[in-house]
Amino acid sequence: MPERTVTHHTVIDHDVFDLPAPDGTPLAVHHWSPADPAAAVFYLHGIQSHAGWLFETGPALAERGVRVYAVDRRGSGRSGGTRGDLADARTVLDDYALAFAHVRDRSPELPFTVVGQSLGGSVLAALLARGDLRAADAFVFCAPALGQQRARHGADGLGALRALTGTERVPVPLADEDYTDGRAYLAFMANDHLMLRQTTLRTRAAMVAFEDGYAAAPGPVTRRPVHLAVPQSDPIIDLGAARAVLARLAPQSVERSFPVRRHFLEFTEARTAYWSWLVEVALRDSCPAGSVAP
Repeated sequence: MPERTVTHHTVIDHDVFDLPAPDGTPLAVHHWSPADPAAAVFYLHGIQSHAGWLFETGPALAERGVRVYAVDRRGSGRSGGTRGDLADARTVLDDYALAFAHVRDRSPELPFTVVGQSLGGSVLAALLARGDLRAADAFVFCAPALGQQRARHGADGLGALRALTGTERVPVPLADEDYTDGRAYLAFMANDHLMLRQTTLRTRAAMVAFEDGYAAAPGPVTRRPVHLAVPQSDPIIDLGAARAVLARLAPQSVERSFPVRRHFLEFTEARTAYWSWLVEVALRDSCPAGSVAP
């Protein structure tokens, strides 16, 4: 693809609109945009985060010419649904497939890069395995939770997790310091009432089901450009396991490592470099859907 110059653009104010899910649950879609976007990003967030965590990332990408859409997963952020509860994987995948189709139709002229961060990376892989993202042009897996359930649990453990059906709440066993060591970001997280601190038991079953969807894929799930963005080391993600899964699903993937040791790149000192890199991916590596087989 030809090189494009990254320039600064006038940013339209951040807005949030509700999109009804297939079952009627309102999904909050966050949107940032310059007046004259050259590309778009569709962002899938992690287990504890929500689209509000893009309070710097959204404007930063928009200032560089990229329109951003980020959906709060049902039960997270400003979306409807029981807090921290994923009744099953298919419902979540259907939500994201509908939301992507909606925003794609809103910006038909723009190349779209889909970004999956942490658990969002596992969801992204499951969507690709289902064939839901054929209208996307490129994909970014950011510190993705690919194959993490299989890396941590044997066959018996996975079977036990799949059998979980209850709505009893359990803590998310992660420390805020796993995400960032920045004082301002830690203070933000400590006061973020939308950050998930607990999930239901059946949410754990859904997390395994996301993996089952792409573990069953017989081969690569896309031929389009795929990128892996990771910290130098990650206290949450087994990066070796994630790399192995992505190598099978997208052998053409290209890795970019950032010299930090926390999970959420956007809340580290590498954030500006990450934003610049992501803009380059969205502007340069995207190609019109249909010019490369899905």
